[in-house]
Amino acid sequence: MGDDAVDEENIALCCAVCCVNCGLYKDTDCMGCSGKIGLCCLNCEVCCKPSAPCLPLICCGPKMECDGCSIVNAQLQCFNTVISAALPCNKEVPVAVSIFGLTLYPKVGCCLKIGDLKSKNDDYQMDR
Repeated sequence: MGDDAVDEENIALCCAVCCVNCGLYKDTDCMGCSGKIGLCCLNCEVCCKPSAPCLPLICCGPKMECDGCSIVNAQLQCFNTVISAALPCNKEVPVAVSIFGLTLYPKVGCCLKIGDLKSKNDDYQMDR
């Protein structure tokens, strides 16, 4: 997880196609809403969560960060539902194919978390 409001390792995939996914946030820190949208290294974030790091303008603001060289990225979290997208894929949004909670790629399983899909060397490239 970066220093944003969502720990992507704890998102159980419900549906995913390539670099877009939707999942359930399986963390005790799911109260509230947060979101970010970015272009290259400039992100605009909004957060209404008690445990999240402060943003420059209290609950929103611009933020410069290198998030894995994605040209476009977006994430929306409202309570336990998270929708994420990135082009190209990055550490927060890995390549995956999942239908109704059944993940077919890069690993096969039911209700797999994004953290379970990543390779052991903490790189965002998927096991082949």
